[in-house]
Parts: sequence; C-alpha cells; structure tokens
Amino acid sequence: AVVSTQSTGGAAAERYVQSEELFLRIRKAALSLGPELKLGGNGPVIAKRMAMEGADVLLAIQNEKIYRDRIAEDVQLHGETVDTESESYDLHIIMEFEKGETWGSYSSDRANRYILHRDVHNPSLKGLTAVQEAVQDFQPDLFVLGGLQMLDTYPFTDQELDERMNQIEDFLKALPAKTLIHFEMASFVNARFLKRLTDVILPYSDSLGMNEQELPNLSSVIKTGETVYISDSKVKISRTMDDTRELLDILSDLTPRPRGTELSRVHVHTLAYQAVFTLSSSRRWQSGITTAVKSSLTATRYVCGNEHIDISKTRMILDGSFSLSNSIPGAKRIPIIDSTPVSCWEEGRFEVCLAPVLVCTQIKQTGGGGDNLTGVGLFYHLN
Repeated sequence: AVVSTQSTGGAAAERYVQSEELFLRIRKAALSLGPELKLGGNGPVIAKRMAMEGADVLLAIQNEKIYRDRIAEDVQLHGETVDTESESYDLHIIMEFEKGETWGSYSSDRANRYILHRDVHNPSLKGLTAVQEAVQDFQPDLFVLGGLQMLDTYPFTDQELDERMNQIEDFLKALPAKTLIHFEMASFVNARFLKRLTDVILPYSDSLGMNEQELPNLSSVIKTGETVYISDSKVKISRTMDDTRELLDILSDLTPRPRGTELSRVHVHTLAYQAVFTLSSSRRWQSGITTAVKSSLTATRYVCGNEHIDISKTRMILDGSFSLSNSIPGAKRIPIIDSTPVSCWEEGRFEVCLAPVLVCTQIKQTGGGGDNLTGVGLFYHLN
C-alpha cells in the first residue's frame, strides 16, 4: 500500500523497517537480483561531491572500510568501523521507477524512488560524536547537517529522542563562530518528530536545502503541525515562490537565534528548475547565479548518468515564461530566453536566481540526486 501511494502521487520516501525478519527477507531478495551497490548516505554523497569540486572535507562516518574505497582519498573520515559482512550491516535498499512503470495494477505517474532500511547505527548519531573534536581542529567554513530522516520512524522512546535532539543542539552550539550551518531537508512522515527537529535546528541554520516535495512539508509542519503525504509532481514556479516567501517570513520571526545570525540562503532543487534565494546583505555567500547554473547542469548529468549532456535525451518542462506568484493578482511574469535562460531578481531582502533544468528522458538514477545538487550548490555559493 505504501509503495502504491508513492508510485501514484506521493513524494519520494525513505522508511525504517521495524521487523528484522521482514527486512532480512527483503535484503536477501534484493541481493539475489544483483543490484548495483553505490555510496549511500546524505553526508557521504554530499562530501564526495564537494570534494570532487575542490573542497577540503571532513566527514562524520560510521564505516571507514566500505567508504574508504568509494570516496575521494583526500576526504578526512572520522568514525567507528562497522562489520560489512554482518547481516545487520546498514544496507539501504532503493527501488527506483520511471514514469509509466507498472507493478501489478499500479502505474507510476512520475519518476520516483522508495527506500527501505533497518539502520541501527545512524539513529544513534555516533558519527556526530566521532567528529566533534575533529571539527575544532578542522575549523570549517561550513557544516552540513543531513540524514536526520534516519531518526524519523525509528522506535525511540520520548526520552531517547530528547537525548538525540539535545545532542544535536549541543553540537551546533559548540561549532566555531565562523562556521555556517546548512540543514538539508529530507522525506519526513512523523509530524511530531519533524516539529521537534525544526524547533531545535532551524534557529541555528544559516542555509536550508530541500526539493519541491519537502518545501510544502516543512511549511505545513511549522504552520499546522501536520505533514504532507501526497505531493504535486508538477510544481509551478509560482507555487514554489509563494511557499518559499511564506517560509522565509515565518523563519524571520524565529527567536531566539542563539548564534546571532539569520537565515541567509535557501536552495529549492526541483525536477524542472533550481531556485536559489540569497540574503542580499550577506557577505558569506556569492550571488546565487553560479549555484543555480551549476546545480542545473549537475541535475541533468547525474540523472542521465553521463557527464556529456546529450540534448536529444532531454526536454524542457517549463513554459516560455513563469509568474512570480500564484496568489498575488497581476504578479510579474519573467520570460525564459533561450540565449540567457537563467533569471535573477530581487525579492525584498533576497536575491533570487532561477535556472531551468534539462530534464533527462532516459533516466539512469534519481536517488542521491538532491545530495549532489546540494554539494555543488554550496561549493559554488560560498564566498
């Protein structure tokens, strides 16, 4: 039932399997199909991408053995080694399906993915503990916090969850004053957990990243305390603009801001376009135009699985122009010009840059796409 919901209109999802017996059966069946094994986890994928672009990276990690073979050698790893041969090893199973694919009586109306795991290591936040001392020596310009969906449906007691939240907050408090904090959203289903997470993390965040499905989910939880289970697969730019404006207005009233900073950056990465909001007065970020362009190109290359972009295997989903609002009467429309398709304009205190994406028509992969866009976007946005 859950997979059918995802395939016929839901957001991409990642869920914890509580039954060990069931997960081991799924794991065995998946491995019997000879699946492609890839580097996984939000942090490792973002770290690998930023290192590829030229950044010096320190990564909090659970498994040095398996990651050392799959990640750039100059990425510093800190964390305990886990037995990769054990059946309890944290293998995450990703089912990817293209638009129109069928499973029994169900048909997918969008390219999407569904992820199953029984990860017992990441919810413990051991990687965070392992990297805490190293961060003080590393003195990073940027700290990226992601993968917290691992805690979303994990069977914590209230006390255990509070301990995890306190651990995250203590870590953020201890970061060097110069370090920017980026929080990468994900697929969350537990409204109470997401509300608790946003209460703890958003006051510390300088930057947020999310896709077109996660943006309305975050706004909904902040406003109503409820999550959004079904998402629109064709989100108009005008809707994204309205949702982001509303989110920025809500978050601008967040008090206190323990580090004395304010939210200065939002990157919304969607199937059809990349939208980057940058606080115009910020000296820590460059203009968002390069971030929007680089993220757009990365989206096409990653999903097509080829560094060379073959125009014949892509298409533009956007129309020839877009409105800046779905709710403001007479809102300005901005044309998309073939020779200069990237648009930038001022929205109150923010500069907004938007780049269309050449959407791949022969999809190689979608899982990990957002993390690659996040890594590229952050690298080229830092001043």
